[in-house]
Amino acid sequence: MSIPRRVSTPKFEARWPATAIWLCAWALLWRLDGVLNLGNLALLLVLASAIASVWLSALVSVGCSALSVLMFNWFFVEPRMTFSVHLHQDMLLLVTMMAVSSVVSYLMARLRMAAALESQHAQASEQLRVLGEMLRETRDAHTQGEVLQALLIQNTGCEVSVLLLQDTASEQATADSQWVGEPQPQDVQGLWACVQQMGAMGPGTGRHENQSTVFLPLRGHVRALGAVALHGGAGLKSLTAVQRDLLQQACDVLGLELERAQTLRLAQQAKDDAQSQSLRNTLLTSISHDYRTPLANLMGAASVIQAQAPRLSTDKVAGLAQTILDEAQHLNRMTTNTLQLARLDSAPLQIQKDWESLQEILGSVLAKARQRHPQRQILVTVPDALPLIHCDAILLVQLFDNLMENAIKYSPSHTPIEIRVLATALALEVRMIDQGTGIVDAWKDKVFQAFERVHADTAQADATDDTQLRRGMGVGLAVCKAIAKVHGATIWVEDHQPQGAVMCLSLPVVQQPDVRVEA
Repeated sequence: MSIPRRVSTPKFEARWPATAIWLCAWALLWRLDGVLNLGNLALLLVLASAIASVWLSALVSVGCSALSVLMFNWFFVEPRMTFSVHLHQDMLLLVTMMAVSSVVSYLMARLRMAAALESQHAQASEQLRVLGEMLRETRDAHTQGEVLQALLIQNTGCEVSVLLLQDTASEQATADSQWVGEPQPQDVQGLWACVQQMGAMGPGTGRHENQSTVFLPLRGHVRALGAVALHGGAGLKSLTAVQRDLLQQACDVLGLELERAQTLRLAQQAKDDAQSQSLRNTLLTSISHDYRTPLANLMGAASVIQAQAPRLSTDKVAGLAQTILDEAQHLNRMTTNTLQLARLDSAPLQIQKDWESLQEILGSVLAKARQRHPQRQILVTVPDALPLIHCDAILLVQLFDNLMENAIKYSPSHTPIEIRVLATALALEVRMIDQGTGIVDAWKDKVFQAFERVHADTAQADATDDTQLRRGMGVGLAVCKAIAKVHGATIWVEDHQPQGAVMCLSLPVVQQPDVRVEA
C-alpha cells in the first residue's frame, strides 16, 4: 500500500497523442487550403489545440497554441511567408485565434490536472480504508503499530519509531507504553510532547521547524493514543503539505482504532464488573434467604437436645439428630454447588481427567441417593460393555447427584426416578426421568442459569412439609451445565409423557485407550 507523493505530470511518452493530433490538423490545413476560407481553417486549429491539451501541461499547451498561430500566419495569411498582415480582419482573426486557443488550452490542462488530483485523492481514500481493515483484522496493538510503521517506511524512506500508549500510560510511566522500532534518544521527549499537544511537529508543520525529525500524533476523538517519529530520510524536508496530510490521516486511522479497542475493552470491563456486582448481590440475597431456614432448624434441634436432653426419649433424640444431619447435608450441598459454580465460571479451568467407567460413577451416585432417600424407588437401565469416558469423576458424580436431587425435589414421593443410558458410536446419553410437574418451554433454557428457579414460590422460609425439600438457591443445574461444558458435553431438558421432565446429558465418546494384558 502506498500514498501518492505528488500530482503526476505528463511525461514525454504520454505526449504522442497530442503530437499526432497536431500533425493531422496541419495535414488537413494543407489539404483544405483554397477549399475553405481563412476563418474555417482557423477553427480547425482551435479544435486541434483543445483536443491536444488533454495530454499536455498548461504551459506546453499554451506554447503550442502560440506557435500554431505564428505558423498559421506565416503559411496561410496574406502575404504568405511573412509575419506581416495587410487586412485588419485577418489581424483580428489571428488575435482572436490566439486568445481562444490559449484560454481553451489552459482550461483543458487545468481540468486534466484537477481530474488527476481527484483520482489520486480517491486512491488515497481507498488505501486508507484498506489500512483500516488491516488494523481491524488484528487485536494486538503492537502488530497494528508494525503495520503503520511499514506503511510510513514505504512512503517516506525514513526510519520510523511508533509510541503506543496504554490506558493509563504517561510520560512518567514509560514502562506501561509500547514501542515499535528503536526511537532516537533525542526523539523520546518530542514524541511525548507530540502526544500532549495532539499536533504535528517538525519541518513543514509550523511548529519546531528547526527539528530534524517529523512527529505525527496518533489522534483519537478525545486524546492522542501515541505518536510517530520520522527521521533519517533524505526527502524528509521536501514533504509536501498534501503528503504530510495523507501521512497524518494514516496515523489517525491507527489512533481511532486504538481508541475503539480501548473503548470496547473498558465497556467489557464495566459490563463484567456490573455482572460480578449483580452476582455478588444475588449471592448475598440467596445466602441470607436460603441459608436461614436450615440454620434455624439446626440451631433449634441442637438447642432442644442441649436444654432437654435428660427428659428426651431415645427416639426423640435420634429424630433431632437426623434433622441436624439432614440440614447439615443440605447446607453442605448448597455451599459445594456455589463454590463449584464460582470455580467453573472463573478463568479457563484445567480439570484432571482420567479414564472412568460410567457404571461406577452412576453406582456411586445411586448409593448416596438411596442412603439419603431409602423409601424412594430408583430404576436404572444401563447396557453392558459401555466404553470408558475421559472425565473428572468427582465433577461427574456431583453433576449426576445434582440431577438426582433435582428430580427427587420436584416429583411426588410415591413416583419412581428412572435412569436410562443410551450408547451410540459417538456419545453416551444419560437420561434422568421424573414424573413431577415438568418444566414449561419458556424455562427449559433458564433453569440452567444461576439463581433461576421455576418453583421459586416454594422456597419461602415458612415452607410446608410437602415443599420443605424444595428449598435451594437455584445453582444446582447451573453447576451441571458448567461441568458439562468443561467436558465438551451437552445438557438439555425434554418433556416426559404423561407428565414430568427428562434431564438429558450427552457425553462424547473419544478414542479408547490401549489396554495391554501382561503375561
